[in-house]
Amino acid sequence: MHFVLRWVVSAGLILLGPILLQAQTADPKASPALPGFRTVETAITTTIKKAANTQAGSPGYLGVLVESSAKGDLLISDVAENSPAARAGLKAGDVLAQVDARAVKTPEVFLSLLQTKAAGTQISVTIVRRGKAQDVKVTLGATSRVMYIGQKRALLGVQVEEAKAGHGITLKSVTPGSPADKAGLKAGDVVLMVDGKALDQTAPLSDILAQYKPGDSLTLLLKPRNDVEKDRKIMVVLGAEPETGFPGKVGKGGFGGGGWDTRNAAWKKDTYRLAIVCIEYPDVKHNAKITSKDWEDSLFSCKTYINANATGQRVFGSLNDYYQEQSFQKLKITGKCFDFVTVSKTRSEYAQANTGQGKTALLGEALDQLFKRDGKDVLNDFDGVFFLYAGERVATNRGGIYWPHKSFLMHQGKRWSYFIVQEGGKTMCDISVICHEFGHMLGLPDLYARPENPGSEGAGVWCAMSNQAGKGKPQHFSAWSKGQLGWITPALIDPTVKQKLVLAPIEDSHKECFKVLAKPDGSEYFLLENRKKKGFDQSLPAEGLLIWRVVGNRPILEESHGVEGPAGPRVFLDSVPFPSSANNAFTPFTTPSSRAQLGGGLPVHITNIRRLPDGRITFYIGYEYY
Repeated sequence: MHFVLRWVVSAGLILLGPILLQAQTADPKASPALPGFRTVETAITTTIKKAANTQAGSPGYLGVLVESSAKGDLLISDVAENSPAARAGLKAGDVLAQVDARAVKTPEVFLSLLQTKAAGTQISVTIVRRGKAQDVKVTLGATSRVMYIGQKRALLGVQVEEAKAGHGITLKSVTPGSPADKAGLKAGDVVLMVDGKALDQTAPLSDILAQYKPGDSLTLLLKPRNDVEKDRKIMVVLGAEPETGFPGKVGKGGFGGGGWDTRNAAWKKDTYRLAIVCIEYPDVKHNAKITSKDWEDSLFSCKTYINANATGQRVFGSLNDYYQEQSFQKLKITGKCFDFVTVSKTRSEYAQANTGQGKTALLGEALDQLFKRDGKDVLNDFDGVFFLYAGERVATNRGGIYWPHKSFLMHQGKRWSYFIVQEGGKTMCDISVICHEFGHMLGLPDLYARPENPGSEGAGVWCAMSNQAGKGKPQHFSAWSKGQLGWITPALIDPTVKQKLVLAPIEDSHKECFKVLAKPDGSEYFLLENRKKKGFDQSLPAEGLLIWRVVGNRPILEESHGVEGPAGPRVFLDSVPFPSSANNAFTPFTTPSSRAQLGGGLPVHITNIRRLPDGRITFYIGYEYY
């Protein structure tokens, strides 16, 4: 990394391009028309390329030590043993002239170029040896072969032993119904190669299989079973190892190991039917001014909940209105509010139950009371339950029953998906927290900085699954959250293809989003959305282009102001979106940087970012200004 930074400093002009561009485009009135710019509809799009089966996600490794010669050439001074370079025939003393037809004159330029290549990629290296140039094809290796805990391993379904002749491995047994069995493998078969890799002992097969995922395919080269046959090639689609653990157990549910279990599959239906189960206590009764119809208006009405609620506070729309806007009318929320049921204990007594099923005794008792009064099948037509408890919010720690949360409840042999929020007492609870918790019902995770995870950044005020805006006007979800639920269809962009692009506000259309690949296999990418103070997004502190890095299927906000870490989304809020006084470009050399965190990424150069007077954002991609 320090090589590249030194090069940037020594070059001097790296930062000059963006600064000059900003000066040239500072006056929006002077902006030209948009000939030559492409929209999400007309952009040149690409497809995700499946990663090489082995070493997926690892940066490419060549295995050479380079230094600048007295003549100004880049010299290979050493070649690592058994490295891709050694196997391709590169030698110490070779002059390294080009990589993939791009000149490399310094170690810094060579390093920068190599970091854009992933393990498994074949590159063309031009060397000069004894005055003669020659091109050498090299397949890059991996810097590491990381093992992962918690992932399903790929399953072939065989037991092996070393082949008697010393070449390959012999299948000792084949599991019935396994991928190997389905492909026609039998006990006694001798496997010589896997995807071109020779086998000569038992251990390497497990090492090779560890580099694959369930669903990947591989080709086995088998030794003939008799003198008549020739070597055989068989393709096998790998399965997944069976689940382990207790049937029906989900994650760290309940309170024991890690708080509430909020995991849920992403909701894909067009309607969600929500039951509101209202709870009051011998010592805390509900506010009689707030009727069941008031709650139904607050959650299920369509474009009529716009003046004031039952206790006089201003409102801006219902839960259903919010999600209709979020989903571009792809999700409708319907439901019913049931009359309050009275449980047996005081409100504080339920809060004092700190272990096991005692934590959810309140909810189970409320359901029993509801079934007793309205019938055991009263909730059969609903997808989830909203427990609404009487009074103001109870002061409690995270993990307490009264902390607003989403989880699952096992009751009378059925697993109920639910969330819980307070009624509000004298002031009717607005929809802000309810919208956040309902996001969990749809399968979205919390995106705020978790106190138990020091250094976690969170999404701040830029996504309602992080720190939602209050007073009944929560902001929109991030583009990542909308994408998880299938509400947007981003245009997939290869950053190496030069284009001038224009992006309208995402609030206007489900298509107004770009997905820029940081890795060709899609394991890391950027989501670009143009956010505008419109509708429920009126509470945003600023407008402009938000860039979300997605890695490990979690979004990380790349703030234009360049402040990294947990403070990033919460400071200089007017300079979080691009462009800002700090940045009108996002490249490998800016702060924040577009370099792939997983290594071996594509060069992402998003430059000349401008916000037009009509709110649209324009930018160049693939233009490398130095």
